[in-house]
Amino acid sequence: MRHFSLTLALVAILCSTSLFAQEAEVFGTVTGTDGDTLIGCSVQVIGSVIGAVTDGSGHYRLSVPPGRIRVLTSYIGYENFDTVLRVSVTDREIELDIRMEESFVEMGEVIVYGRRASGQAQALRLQQSAIAQQTVIHAELFNKYPDITLAETVQRMPGVTITRNRGEGELVQVRGLPEQYTAISLNGQRLPAVQPEADRAGSLDIIQSNLVEQVRVIKSRSADMDADAIGGTVDFRIRQPERQAEILIQAGGGSNFGFDRWNPRGSGIQQAAAVFNSELSDEQVYGLAAGSFFRHARGNRMQRYDYGADGVTGRTISRVRPIDTDRLTTKTGMVGAVELRPSIYNRLRLSYNYSAINEEIATREVNFWSAGSSRENRIASQWREERRLNMVALEVENNFDKTQLTYALSFASTSEKLVDRQRAFNSVVFGTPEPFTEDEYLNLTPDDTRYPDRGLPRQSTQQQLLDLDEDIAIGGFNLTRYIDNSRTSFLRAGGRYRIKERTYREFYGERSGDYGEPIDPGGFADLTEEPLLVERPELDAGPNYTAGEKIAAAYLMYTNNWNSKLSTSAGLRYEYTDLDYTLQRSGEADSTSYNDLFPSLNVTYRIRRDRQLRFAYYEAIARVPYSTVVPTRDLAERRQPRLDVFSIGNPDVDPTYSRNFDLTFERYGRNDALLSIGVYAKLLENPTVRTAEFALLDEQPTLGYSLMNTADARLFGVELGFYQSLGILNPILRWLDLNGNLNFNSYKLVGQDTEDATLAQAPRRSANLSLVYSNPRQRLNLVIAGNYRSSTLDLLQNGQPIWINSVISLDLAADYELFKNISAYLRLNNATDHGSERYVGKPDQENSLLLSATSYGIWGVVGLRWRPGGAWGS
Repeated sequence: MRHFSLTLALVAILCSTSLFAQEAEVFGTVTGTDGDTLIGCSVQVIGSVIGAVTDGSGHYRLSVPPGRIRVLTSYIGYENFDTVLRVSVTDREIELDIRMEESFVEMGEVIVYGRRASGQAQALRLQQSAIAQQTVIHAELFNKYPDITLAETVQRMPGVTITRNRGEGELVQVRGLPEQYTAISLNGQRLPAVQPEADRAGSLDIIQSNLVEQVRVIKSRSADMDADAIGGTVDFRIRQPERQAEILIQAGGGSNFGFDRWNPRGSGIQQAAAVFNSELSDEQVYGLAAGSFFRHARGNRMQRYDYGADGVTGRTISRVRPIDTDRLTTKTGMVGAVELRPSIYNRLRLSYNYSAINEEIATREVNFWSAGSSRENRIASQWREERRLNMVALEVENNFDKTQLTYALSFASTSEKLVDRQRAFNSVVFGTPEPFTEDEYLNLTPDDTRYPDRGLPRQSTQQQLLDLDEDIAIGGFNLTRYIDNSRTSFLRAGGRYRIKERTYREFYGERSGDYGEPIDPGGFADLTEEPLLVERPELDAGPNYTAGEKIAAAYLMYTNNWNSKLSTSAGLRYEYTDLDYTLQRSGEADSTSYNDLFPSLNVTYRIRRDRQLRFAYYEAIARVPYSTVVPTRDLAERRQPRLDVFSIGNPDVDPTYSRNFDLTFERYGRNDALLSIGVYAKLLENPTVRTAEFALLDEQPTLGYSLMNTADARLFGVELGFYQSLGILNPILRWLDLNGNLNFNSYKLVGQDTEDATLAQAPRRSANLSLVYSNPRQRLNLVIAGNYRSSTLDLLQNGQPIWINSVISLDLAADYELFKNISAYLRLNNATDHGSERYVGKPDQENSLLLSATSYGIWGVVGLRWRPGGAWGS
């Protein structure tokens, strides 16, 4: 850890400093079993001097600070009522009506009228009271869905779409903008990249959804938030220590029902998870430990076509390239947290998150050159990929009179290693091949060959290793001062310092020439039996580089609740950016820095208690990725994030700036119902588009990816989100919930009037719809969830637009309680067996050309869950 000394210093500061929070009023009425009010009933906040007794009408009122507080209500002849409240900094009044049970009655459940929010209800209350417009969902809701990755969880939320990798959700897009415009954080702390050369787009396939307690999609920005979030911020809250003990153990197995014509690693699925959560010391120390495991073996077949000399020119197919892939993916995750609460005014939380993905991959590919050619290349590849994410965070919170001071420190480290990627090229250039018909040529598979009676000689063998490490260290504080005794307005100031460092190292070795025994006709080299070209090679001679980014930020914001209906928050944020790199081989180095100011305004008007209107204006930035700033001389430098894909630098790319407008109506109903309708506009300056340059390296078709600025753009969008119980139609339907969202986006590039002008990686339409049946009487949960995303421009390859097809997917889930605390569950993913297709031109146009088609199949899991004392269906 390169920032270890900085970390120690900040920890020392944090542990010796306090934080603040505004007080809220907790009030209500205490009644007995028959509904009569209880006079003189004691209501106390445990661990403090805060308390009250009910008046002649049974009413009480307490002033409490933010945080987690324990309220104990006692009265002679009645059982004590004991509950825990979570008070956020935005809470001003919390109504808590209590009914006490007589002591001679057999112990039963304490009933809280005026419902104390928890789970999804608590998430909606947080959403309603937040300063910035956001959508919040709790694990109570999304754990019912058959989602494996966090990206799949987030796609259920209004304004969010995802991109998929191998059929699983990976990257998140908010409000119709490319993934690099969305900020990803864990417990409020920014995550580093977990994939090579994509340092502005946070990959979410590495973190499993069952380790997360809450997801927030923040769609506007206040001054106390990072400015590099044009689309929005997705913040994942990992499970937190709780007072109530919790134990959960689950395990299951399943299979992939897709491509199985070449899958030496099988098609099985294994899944397991465990959670332990408890109070460790009375009212002072709480602890959490959770773990998750998922292994998925699957294969797929891709059919690729090249046109003309550069792969996308003309309408004549120059190569057919069928590829079979076999992949074994193992995901493991762990969360640990300890929280110290010496009093209700002080809190310290230390948390740790570890996530890992290990993949064993093998491919077999054939390049069949044009129908009249005799050339055939047969390529076998195998390798391992290892990805790691480690994150530790410290949060300290103390409360003072009319002042709040909060500090946070986090350190996150990611790594990706490509271990001993071997590739064997067996080729023939001249010969007498067997002819194919046109239809046969278009549908060739890796099992086919032009030379059924001839083995192909070895032309070359390659070995590659890649090692990418990225660290982020963040320290920040927020100081809030309430201006009046009623705490209806406050000033907040703060600072944040973020250090980001990346190291890229690579080894590439090749042995060329006709050597070894030819492979069997129609076969491939068996790399499992071949030694490496170099055992344990040094990674010092490749196109290695180091890069660093430092961002210093300071802000000032003013928030005022003018009356019960109107709240405003206005602020200004300053950010200083310093970016540098050094090429290890040549010693070339460069740096750049710039300063920016980002204003923001958020207005909330409460039409009624359950209805409100929000307006937001803010300015934001998308910084240039490392991989683009670091220059590349040519493709031969082989900075290679994926097979046959290379990264090409473009130091001339400028950051993207935006001015953003947002107007949203929200209606909150009974049974956690929600209806939100929003319209938004984003005015982008210097947006970017990904480009690809085609080249033949060692006779293998290869793409060099880069980034370039394009014309200024205007985005206008509409979103609709709803969560609604169908019991409003008929009481018989009270166990059915309908959840969904719709998004429509319109793009205009300045100076381009063509109908198809659009931003890259930006879908125009997306939708999600799910039907949830949850009946505690029958002990049954059923979920049917559908997802739609329109076709999307992916990149420009040699000046030609490359599009991705539209997607319609369907996932199913079922949970049934077999016995007390023991449930069986079923998950079925990708039931529509949707595939991924890429086209030259828009897919629905007659002149578009199919570049590739891939199918990943259906997969499912069944298992058992044991949760003693847990709420049913949670």
